[in-house]
Formats: sequence, C-alpha cells, structure tokens
Amino acid sequence: MNFSGYLLVSDMDATLLRSDHSVSEENRKAIEYFISNGGKFTVATGRMMRAVKAYFTQLKINAPAILHNGAQIYDFAKEKVIFEKFIEEERKPIIRRVYKDNPEFGIEVYSNDRIYVYRTCSETERFKGRGYDVTYGIPDEVWDEPWIKYLIIGEKEFLDSFEPIYRRDYDHGYAVRSGNKYLDIVSGGVSKGIALKRLAKKINANKVIAVGDNMNDISMLNAADIAFAVENAEDEVKKKADYVTPDNNSNAIAYIIKELEEIGE
Repeated sequence: MNFSGYLLVSDMDATLLRSDHSVSEENRKAIEYFISNGGKFTVATGRMMRAVKAYFTQLKINAPAILHNGAQIYDFAKEKVIFEKFIEEERKPIIRRVYKDNPEFGIEVYSNDRIYVYRTCSETERFKGRGYDVTYGIPDEVWDEPWIKYLIIGEKEFLDSFEPIYRRDYDHGYAVRSGNKYLDIVSGGVSKGIALKRLAKKINANKVIAVGDNMNDISMLNAADIAFAVENAEDEVKKKADYVTPDNNSNAIAYIIKELEEIGE
C-alpha cells in the first residue's frame, strides 16, 4: 500500500515499547515497511530528546518527535528544536511547597536538556548507568533557567490521592498523568494533541493516526483522524479510541499498520 500523506504517531512506554523497554522485531520491521511505502512515523512521549535517541538502534523515525508531552517538538534529522514552550515562571515556586508538604514524593526538574533531581525516590534511580546529565539538587541559578517540565513521582495509590489535591490546592495550570507513578507538569497551552496538530500541519500530513495508553495520550487520540489504544491502556483512553490493538507486548504497531492497509483497501 502507498502510505504517502500518512502520519503515524505512537506513545513510547507501554505502547510502542514492551514491558522490558525494548522494541519488538515485528514492530521494527512493520515501521520500516510503513516508511518504505511513503509513510511518516514518529513518537509522542513524555521523554526528553536523549531518551528517545537512545532507541535509534532499535527504531527508525522519519518525522519530528513530540517530547515532554507536547512542550517540545524536536527534528532529529536536522538536530534542532522546532517548537518548545516553557513552564510559566509563577508556577516554579509550587514545587517548593510540594517538596515541603509531601516528603513521600520524588521530584524532578527538566531544564536545558538536563535533569535535576530535587528529591530522590526509588524511581529516580532509573537514570543510573544511562548516560544522562543528572544533577541531584537544584542549584540556585537553575531557578532562573527555563524549565520545560517538572515531574512528581510516587506510588500509584499515593499519587491517585494526591493528584486532585495538587490540582485544587497547589496549581491550576496544566498537569497530566503519564503513568501510574508520574504526574507531569508542563506549560499551559501544550499537550500531545496540540503538538500533533502542529506537526501534521508542518509536514502536510493528510491522514493522522495516533496510538497510546495513558491519560496524557487522550488529547492526541482526539486530534487524530484514526485513534488506537493498546489493550493495556487505561479505560478512559480506550473510550476515546476508534480501535483497540493487542497489548504493548504483542506488537501493537505492527497490528496497526496491518489494519491501516485493510482500512485503505
């Protein structure tokens, strides 16, 4: 099939990636087939640029990637940022309050392609051995730097309880769950869905397909012409999808590309 004009955008964790954080051979081959037949493939993720680039030995993308839940769009081919929007300055002090009031949560700040771990927890250990630029603590000068995102991390049951409190008592700006243990805080006026529309316009895509699993993917599914959710997705995400694929350990992207061929016939 000729996939010219198609843009297929996938979430990474628990969607494109298996539970061991690898790309299956079936997904890899299907993506290469999709690209070789004219399609554009990329990812939309809460991850930073280097955390996506680390997968280039397993994964081919040929369109700019949506990073930090829509706060940044990065063109790997040209090695440049083509869009980014930083957290509002007046929202930065909120994390001091979260830090003081909630010692059970880990907190990370993302600024200038570097990670600042404000408070450690078991999840912040995931950076060790991966070659990321990680600083433990936030030096005074970083408070004056632009922040693309900050992250509140905790066990699911604690974060489930805290999320409505955060929205009510701490911050009325944009925050979205990107996983059971992660609450991502980014600038207002950004989301995966808004970034997807911006990207589709930039590359002149006329058929946009998106797939995801978590709450941060809902805006992207709403913005797509055809929306997929993986079987392991949150129930609210499945409700927004046109189709449900096998789970992330069962070659969901390969399934989607096969379905697109059948839909296009």
